[in-house]
Amino acid sequence: MKRSLAFLACALAVALLGPGCAHAPAPTAASAPAVAPAPTAAPVDANALRQEAEAAYFALDFPRCAERYRSSADASPEAATRGELLYSAACCASLAGAHQEGLGLLRRAVQEGYPQADTLANDPELRPLRALEGWDAVLAQARANAQKAPKPPPPLRVLAGVDVYGSRRVDAETVRRAFGFEVGRPFVFSQALVTMKETELRRQYALAFSHVAYISYHAGAEAGRDYITVDLVDEDEAWRLKFLPEPAGHPEDPEGLVARWREYEDRAWTLLRRGELDLAKPVCRVTHCSLGFGHPELSSFEPVFVEKVPARVDALARVLREDADPKNRAAAAFLLAYASESGPAIERLVGSIRDSSPLVRNNVLRVLGALQRNADRPLVELSRVLDAMALPQTTDRNKATSLLAAVLEKTSPSELTARRADILRQAGAQLVAMTALQQPINRDPARTVLERLSGEQHDSEGWRVWLRKQQRP
Repeated sequence: MKRSLAFLACALAVALLGPGCAHAPAPTAASAPAVAPAPTAAPVDANALRQEAEAAYFALDFPRCAERYRSSADASPEAATRGELLYSAACCASLAGAHQEGLGLLRRAVQEGYPQADTLANDPELRPLRALEGWDAVLAQARANAQKAPKPPPPLRVLAGVDVYGSRRVDAETVRRAFGFEVGRPFVFSQALVTMKETELRRQYALAFSHVAYISYHAGAEAGRDYITVDLVDEDEAWRLKFLPEPAGHPEDPEGLVARWREYEDRAWTLLRRGELDLAKPVCRVTHCSLGFGHPELSSFEPVFVEKVPARVDALARVLREDADPKNRAAAAFLLAYASESGPAIERLVGSIRDSSPLVRNNVLRVLGALQRNADRPLVELSRVLDAMALPQTTDRNKATSLLAAVLEKTSPSELTARRADILRQAGAQLVAMTALQQPINRDPARTVLERLSGEQHDSEGWRVWLRKQQRP
């Protein structure tokens, strides 16, 4: 995902902020002095401060992260938002070793009405604060806030499974122990702590790549459950990390569509974090639909995309190829789902399958999969799809495998027979390995592909036996 939710890393508990309120009052006409008035202080942009705090968090610059989140809270006009930002500031202060400062920021957070006591009690970034005098009072105030709130805060997520994928050098159980994830317990994910552990793991086992993906389910049978996938790449498979060069351009945002999409996503994620957005029935007017527009605060966005994107496909494709900001490229990928014809959209999307940003790759593959499922024939070259399956992260792999399933569904029986051996040679072992994963969106597309290729059904061990039979001369 990675979007910011209160039950993810605490420093990512963000809300969409408007401009700050630090404006000097204008003098009245009757009392205006004859001399020139003193200059008015520039307004403080709470949203910009929050973005600076996020950047500092991901850079592991925790003192700056705490200061920027605190400043953003001071500039925010809403008590609920101030509480969330102060909570995030406390997490960063704790990570910086400023434990008393962190506790003081939490006191301010609960004074502003912050209600999520379970998050405070389980967040690993706050662990050093729990032994301090005054912690129990903070926790009690958060619980009192929850009882007074019009709607109770959403419950903590439960970690349903941990998968380890991709390495022959280090076994899965060793990796699980190293990260300390506890399946079946309420869970608050810390990106900062995970990032530091990833670095340690790469150094210890001479890995070319390690990354922890945290994916939450908000609808369907898995709603309320979270999964961790630890992706590893051994040094002898570093070719899987070959990406397009980082773009450095700043192309024009056509009709402000990219900015408009990012504003929509910020609002949608804020509503989801607050438990106000139902993903069980997302409302969209095009094939690809992630968060949907089924909330009154979101309904005005989609008509703009439907109206303006078809005439701006080339300009959006330029943003996707050239913009230095991966969030802008990712937004352009999602906007291309609103192209009036799928062919031109797919042509522009496939060139970014190996973008340097996992967020962009995720969005590109999501839209390609949606467009392919809605088509009556294969639209994406099989070689492109198989190449995408070799990418290093679970968000690459599950989207690429879903895309492969969609392509094969629209492939004729004769063509499927002709291509089966090549598919199994390139991806057979990977598909079989994926059938043993716990997370449904990683496991189920692989099963679908193998069933389509074989006409059979097996468990993971049965698929291993089947693949060995196909590989015999």
